[in-house]
Amino acid sequence: MPRLRPVPFALFALCALLPGCSDRRGAPPPPQAGPAPAKAASGGLGLLSRFSRTTFHAWPVADRQQGGLVVGTFAVPEGWTAVSNVRWNYADSSWPFQWSSKIAAPDGSAWLETFPAECFYWLEPPDRSTRVGAKSLGMIHRPGIGAKDAMTWLIARHRGGTRNFHVVGFRPIPNLATALGKPAFPGDSVAARVRYEQDGHPVDEEFFLVLGANRVPYHGPQGTSYENHRVLAYAHSMGAKGGRLDALHPLLGFIVASFRSDPVWEKRRDQVQAQLNEQFNRNLAAGYSRIAAAGALSRQISANNDRMIAMLDAQRASRNAAMDRVNDNFSQYIRGTERMQDPYWGTSEHAYTEKYHWTDGQGNYRHSNDAGFDPNVGGTGSWQLMQPAK
Repeated sequence: MPRLRPVPFALFALCALLPGCSDRRGAPPPPQAGPAPAKAASGGLGLLSRFSRTTFHAWPVADRQQGGLVVGTFAVPEGWTAVSNVRWNYADSSWPFQWSSKIAAPDGSAWLETFPAECFYWLEPPDRSTRVGAKSLGMIHRPGIGAKDAMTWLIARHRGGTRNFHVVGFRPIPNLATALGKPAFPGDSVAARVRYEQDGHPVDEEFFLVLGANRVPYHGPQGTSYENHRVLAYAHSMGAKGGRLDALHPLLGFIVASFRSDPVWEKRRDQVQAQLNEQFNRNLAAGYSRIAAAGALSRQISANNDRMIAMLDAQRASRNAAMDRVNDNFSQYIRGTERMQDPYWGTSEHAYTEKYHWTDGQGNYRHSNDAGFDPNVGGTGSWQLMQPAK
């Protein structure tokens, strides 16, 4: 019988940031309205105009167990609430990290919720020591699970027990990662719409996920065995009360697609996962059973982590200012503005659709894309050209 091993490092690194893997192309566009995400439209300016009356700010998802490093940021409408849950369990060496979030309208009438990525597995020959549905090293034992099965599992786990609950329907959709403007994540994508009651109000909610597939061969003295992984990725839902979900689809889709991961945290995640894999395999080689290896690993990593966090605290002190600038630049991008050095008021923000901004010191501004434009020529007042703030 094959022994369960840590998930290959590349697979974990690809999936751990969900709902959004790293994307260096800037804030991606939202899915279009409807029960399934459409292909992303190109260009940020058009989608920003769609929300011209909505002010966004950059909201960070913080990893307290790794010294408060920022996992990544969402664009959140002003006044909306946002909470996250980030956790590491080092004994779950194959799938140690999970995070989730919920962003909701001030009155709770609409929300976007992201769910932790999960890894389903089964072995060939079968794993007879772990019951179906149970976890082993952080992975869930579910032989042969498909995308619709995974969706049913997700909905039952997070909405089971709601009043007057029923599933409206399932439907396959184009690759979900691509629809969100992220790097392609091969797999089976599916959406489901459900209805239920909450606090006396009818609720419509749509769930989305993609289920990837990976089969890893192991060659040993007893022949070749296989470990199958199906990773539940980009899982999220959009919900609204009172029949408003379809109208809010573009806004909620924009929020989920706006997620940007932080490269500093990515590096830290990779270091922890590499350490987990290395130490777990050492424990197995030393003759530990799988469960004993996981327990010893948890104690070892926890002790090492305390030292690493102290080091990170010192490093982070020197980069707080830089991170503030990154978050500020992201917030300005979402709002379609740039900050200019104002000789009278210190700084002021103006639409980035025009390149040149002039001020007269009286609260009046002139804007142009013409490098030769000068409001002092043929005009009144004294105008000064502003430069981008540093």
